[in-house]
Amino acid sequence: MEVPGKRLDYDPDKGSADTTVYCQPCGEEGKRAETQGLCQTCEEYMCDPCIIAQKRFKVTRNHIILSQDRMPFFYPTTKQSDIGVTLYCRDHPKEMIKFYCPTHGYLGCGDCVVLDHRSCKVDYIVDVAKEFVIGNELRELEPSIKRAEDLLSGFISNARKEMDEVEKQSKDEMDRLRKFRAQINTYLDRREKELLGNIQKMKTDDERVLAELKTDCELAKCGLVATRTELTSGDVPDNQRYVTARRVQKELRAIHDKMEMMAGRMKSRRYRFVKDADTEGLLGSNMGLGTLDVAGEFGRSSMLDYGLV
Repeated sequence: MEVPGKRLDYDPDKGSADTTVYCQPCGEEGKRAETQGLCQTCEEYMCDPCIIAQKRFKVTRNHIILSQDRMPFFYPTTKQSDIGVTLYCRDHPKEMIKFYCPTHGYLGCGDCVVLDHRSCKVDYIVDVAKEFVIGNELRELEPSIKRAEDLLSGFISNARKEMDEVEKQSKDEMDRLRKFRAQINTYLDRREKELLGNIQKMKTDDERVLAELKTDCELAKCGLVATRTELTSGDVPDNQRYVTARRVQKELRAIHDKMEMMAGRMKSRRYRFVKDADTEGLLGSNMGLGTLDVAGEFGRSSMLDYGLV
């Protein structure tokens, strides 16, 4: 079987003895010359003279030539311009997709076939595309696509509903948290006010008692100073000094009794703020205020609900 530039059903284990591939440029001139290499850039099989001629010209001098032992013998004769617009190969971005491997469900270029699918029976897209387009497989594909679209629309609708639920839930729970925090703040403010009031009252009471005691002591002291001055003064008559001395003796006994009472009154209260153990423990807790209890999921749907089983 002689094919210019194309060999079908290539078996890499059998070599190339059963099929001769001929030079494509020579074939266009009505000549027949056995292929010695493949120009990947032009996508043409060439004989030695054509390969040599190609290297003479600057525009084709850097084309990639695969020698006979490296070139694929089933490379398509149809050029990229004849194939029409397809997609570029995922693994070889500079190459167009030209083959489909049914075994692996893989679309690839000629390089992919040579490197990874040599043992597979691949379809050349140009040869099978027309029959595929008018066949049952494409007609059956459209309803499947439509069904998948409908299922995805259901997922999208449910996702939107759950997004609304998530938004509402987050707002509600934030409001609950802030309300609870406000209640705690109100309680702490009230307790702080009560405790500060207690401290202020004890301070005021103690200051009042001490001030009264201080005043009493100052008055008694002033009286004693005046009496001592009168007793030691040489200008005071003896009779007057005698009377003053007797009077002060009695007052001293009264002052001593009064000082014993003053000593009992000089007992201002000592106090200190004691932190509430529960409240203090709260400050060191990672559970303060509360926790988030995950109680379930919104709109949990099974695959059966979407008709996927």
